[in-house]
Amino acid sequence: MSNTPVEPTSLATDPATPKSLSEGAVANVAARFRESYDARNVDAVVDLFAEHGDWTLGPGMFSGKSAIRRVLEWDVRLSPTSSSRGAGIGTVVHGNVAVEERVLEQAYEGIRFTLPIITVLELNEAGEIAHARSYYDKLPIFRQVASEYPGVKGWFLRRIVNLLTALGEKGLERS
Repeated sequence: MSNTPVEPTSLATDPATPKSLSEGAVANVAARFRESYDARNVDAVVDLFAEHGDWTLGPGMFSGKSAIRRVLEWDVRLSPTSSSRGAGIGTVVHGNVAVEERVLEQAYEGIRFTLPIITVLELNEAGEIAHARSYYDKLPIFRQVASEYPGVKGWFLRRIVNLLTALGEKGLERS
């Protein structure tokens, strides 16, 4: 096994990469995506996607505008309010791809939670989102909500989250 670093394939030089989009246009779509998501404007988010676009996030992969609409409507029902703020790298655009690092703030049944999230948007030649991927860890959401959830249900949620955490960290030594 060699320790020689491998040069990543450049999306900007890939022949399949759209050449007609400026980085400013890609950044604009990323900003509209973020603003529409935070405003919980399902129609505006769905309109940014290509007809057969897909979005992979915590609950799975959703292909096509109708599937993306369904997962967004579900997300809005769970967390009717949302906001985010820039973090880490902020927004980076390379060719037809925008990568955003943010801190998302939402609430579940009135219990607020925050989580770091990275979203990658790949645009087609028409400037529509062909592929979106959102990366985040769901366990901190469960921890935050369970720690504030009232009553017996909260007690059970805390026990379950603590058990899952302990199983996942089995053998991990912390100093």
